[in-house]
Amino acid sequence: MKWLIRSALTLVTLILIVVVVLIMVPTERVAQLAADRFEATTGRALTLGGPVKATLWPRPGIRAEGIEIANAGWSDQGPMLTAETLEVGIALGSIFGSDIRIETLQIDGARLILERNADGRGNWEISGTPVAQPGSVGSDGGGASARALSIDRAILTGADVTWLDHEDGTQIRLRAVDLETRLADLNSPVRITGSALVNGQAVTLEASLDAARSLMQGALTPVAFSLRAGETALRLDGRADLDPLSFEGRIEATSSDRFKVANVLGIVVPDLPDGLGARSIALNAAITLAPAGTLHFRDMIMDLDSNRLTGALDVDPNGARTRLVANLSADTLDLTALSRKGQGGETALVSETGWARETLDVSGLFAADGELTFSSGAVTMGDATFDEVRARAVVDDGRAVVTLQPLIAYGGTVTGDVVVNGRGGLSSRATLELSGLQMQPFLTEFTDFDRLIGQADISLDLLGVGDTTQQLIDSLSGSVAFRMGAGEILGLDIGGMVRTLDLGYRGEGQKTVFDGVSSSFVVTDGIARGDDLSLTAPYLLATGAGDIALGAQTISYRLIPTLRRGGGSDGITVPLLIEGPWSDPRIRPDLEYIARQKLDVERAQTEARDRAGELARTRIADELEIAPEVLTDRDALEDALKDRVEEKLLDLLLGR
Repeated sequence: MKWLIRSALTLVTLILIVVVVLIMVPTERVAQLAADRFEATTGRALTLGGPVKATLWPRPGIRAEGIEIANAGWSDQGPMLTAETLEVGIALGSIFGSDIRIETLQIDGARLILERNADGRGNWEISGTPVAQPGSVGSDGGGASARALSIDRAILTGADVTWLDHEDGTQIRLRAVDLETRLADLNSPVRITGSALVNGQAVTLEASLDAARSLMQGALTPVAFSLRAGETALRLDGRADLDPLSFEGRIEATSSDRFKVANVLGIVVPDLPDGLGARSIALNAAITLAPAGTLHFRDMIMDLDSNRLTGALDVDPNGARTRLVANLSADTLDLTALSRKGQGGETALVSETGWARETLDVSGLFAADGELTFSSGAVTMGDATFDEVRARAVVDDGRAVVTLQPLIAYGGTVTGDVVVNGRGGLSSRATLELSGLQMQPFLTEFTDFDRLIGQADISLDLLGVGDTTQQLIDSLSGSVAFRMGAGEILGLDIGGMVRTLDLGYRGEGQKTVFDGVSSSFVVTDGIARGDDLSLTAPYLLATGAGDIALGAQTISYRLIPTLRRGGGSDGITVPLLIEGPWSDPRIRPDLEYIARQKLDVERAQTEARDRAGELARTRIADELEIAPEVLTDRDALEDALKDRVEEKLLDLLLGR
C-alpha cells in the first residue's frame, strides 16, 4: 500500500512542479525569441498578433492567437499564412530536459496562399539562411547539445487554401480543409488524413509513407495515397522520391461521374460516348513517373463501360505538345452508341435526311501528338460489325493518319490509309482497297442501299474538304472502281422487263441474277461519273453510263441491257433509266432513248445511202471522164456514154 501512496504523492508533486514552471515561463519573451529565430531561418516575418499563454488543460503547452507569416516579396496577395489560433501540447517529460516531444500541434482557422509567379518560382521557396546564435541549442558555442524534436499529432482545421499559378492562370480554392498528420519522428511511419471542399466538391484523402527522413534525403520510399471525390476514387501504392519527383508502383482509379473532380480543378474532361466511359471508367496498371517527367503505364487494364482495353501507354509532356504512345487491344468492343442505331438514327457522319451537317470538331488532334497501335476482335456498331480490326494511327500537329492492317468485315478485308487533316480547315483523304466484301450488308449500313447481293472488290482514292460531313462529300474528288462476281440485283427483273416492256417486273420478289459486273467512276465535286459498266448474265448483256450524286444521295443512270437469243450476242435491247434517291430509285424503260436511237439509226442509214450514191456518181464520172455534175444532165450523159462506147469499140477493132 505504501508504494501506491508514494506514487500518488510523486504524481501530485510533478503536477505542481509543472504548474509552477508554466506559470513562471515568460511566454511573451519565448514568443518573441521564436519569431526572431523563424525570420532568421526563413527570411519571412512571423507575427503573433494575439496573446501567447501557457495552458494546463487538457495538456500542458502553449496557446497563441493571431499568427501571421509574411508572403514572398513579389506577391501582392497579402500574408502567405494567417491563423486564428495555434495550440501546442507538450509531453511532461519534455519539461524536465528530455527530448522535445510535442503531443499535439493544432492550427485553427488558417488561411494559406500558395502561388507561383510568371517565372515559375513558388512563394514557399525560402531564401533565408539558418543563423546559429551563440550559446543556443545546437550551436558550437558551448551550448547544450541539440534536443530531438518529435510531433505525435498535427491538426489543421477549418483552413482556407488558395492555389494561384500566374504562369498559366490557374486558380484553385480549397475550403473547410481539415488535415491530420501523425509523425512520431522522422524515422517513423507517417500517416496523413484530410478532407476539403474544392470548388464545392467534397474531397477526402489518405496518405502514408515509411519514413519522412528517407523521402527528404532523396531515397525511394514506400508510399501509399488514396483520394475520393464524389463517385471518383484514386489509389497509388509504390515508392516515391521528391528530388526529382518520381514514383513507381501501381495505380487504381475508378469513376462513375466522368471524373467530376477534374472539372472543379479546372481540367476539362470531354463528354465520352456510351461504351467509351460515359457511365464508368476503371484503370488498373503498373505506373512509373520517371525523373525526366515522363509517365509510363504497363500491364494496363482499362474498363470503359462494358468494354475492356489492355496494353501499355507512355506520356511525354516535355515537347511543344504532349506526346502519347500506346499499344492497346481488346477482345471485343461494343460501340453501338457511335452508330445511327445508338444515336436515334443519326451519327456525326450519317443522318436521317442525308449526310450530317453538324460541324466536325477535330480540335482534339491538336491536343497531343502520338502513335497508337490497336487490335481488336469483333467490333459492334449497331447493325454494323467488324470481325477484326488491326490499325495504326499517327497524330502530328493536327494531322492524323490511320493505316488499316487490315480491317476484316463483311466477309472481306479493308486495307489502306485514311488521313484526317485539321490544319487550316478540315480535309480528309481515303486510299483504300476493299477485297471480298459482301455488298448487301456493307451498302445497307453505309448508304441505305440494300438491293445488291454479291462479293466485290473495290478500289477508291478520294479527297474531301469541308467542316461538315455534307461538305466533305459534296467536295469529293478522285476515283472509284469495283468488280463483282456472281450476284443478284433485288427488286428488278431486267430480263423480264426487256422481254415484255412491262414495268411490273420490279418490286418485291423480283430480281436479276448475274455472272459478273464491273465499272469505274471519276469523282468530281461529289459526283461520280462512269460510262464503262459491264454486266453479264445468262441470256443477258448490259452496259451502262451515268452519274451518281454522292452528296445528294441520288442516281441518274442509264442501263442498256440486251436479251440474247441462244448463245449469240444479238437480241432485244431495251434501255432502262434509273433515277431518284438511292434508297428508292425509280426504274423505267427509256422510251425516249429508244426513239432517239431509232432516229439516229434511220439518219445513219440515209447518210450511208447518200454517201454510197455520191461515191457511185464519182466513180461513173471518173470512168466517163466527165465532171460529176454532168451526170445530172440527161442529154449530156447520153452523149458521154455514146462517146465512151465508140471509143471502146475502136480500141477493140484496132487492137489498141
